Amino acid sequence: MLLEEVRRSRTAADICTCLLSYGARFGATNLLAGVIPPPHVSGRQQISHVLLDAWPRDWSLRYFSNGYLRNDPTIRLVSRGNAPFLWKEIDELCKVCLFGRRVMEEATEFRLCEGLTLAFSTLERQAFGFSVAGEKLELDPYERLALQLVAAYTCGSATLLAEARRERGPVHLSPRQRDVLHWVSEGLTVDEIGDRLNISSHTADMHLRAVREKFGVTSSIQAVAEAFRHGLIK
Repeated sequence: MLLEEVRRSRTAADICTCLLSYGARFGATNLLAGVIPPPHVSGRQQISHVLLDAWPRDWSLRYFSNGYLRNDPTIRLVSRGNAPFLWKEIDELCKVCLFGRRVMEEATEFRLCEGLTLAFSTLERQAFGFSVAGEKLELDPYERLALQLVAAYTCGSATLLAEARRERGPVHLSPRQRDVLHWVSEGLTVDEIGDRLNISSHTADMHLRAVREKFGVTSSIQAVAEAFRHGLIK
């Protein structure tokens, strides 16, 4: 039933809704999935590798704008192709540097206290990570196995949706919409963008909503990812 709902999903947001509806039974309130980017790309370019985004917006902006990915122990384990792991098992699986520990601690400020991360490989042999998280996760062995199967299927579905969006042709953004999206990719809040562009925060948010609508996504991070994939920001 769940796989059928994912198959019928027409957008990445639809997939996130399906998965989080299922994940609510074991405490998952957020998810993030995407291809692990090369180690030396900028934080802004890292965003373009996100395929499914239901992470807290402010945490995503802090994470990517500050380059946390380079020291995130979950990313290191996904890149190594580790078996599925709970975040509380990380210390047993790898040595975590001080900055990596800080990344995990700061995530708890956004109620990402416990998580489960799964690693896959795309047809191009790229590492693909899939994480669900919440304040408290309680998965029995059956739910953990079921999530692995669903996540593996979702990895392919999300990739196909991203390819379909690229094939639909160019998306046209106004100069102001590009400006707003550029500053989102730099980690600024709507209020800060308004100050930077000398417009009200309401106007900045209006431009951002229009951009999300054009890309058919529901999160600002996903909009930035789509803009990178379309070459609209660099």
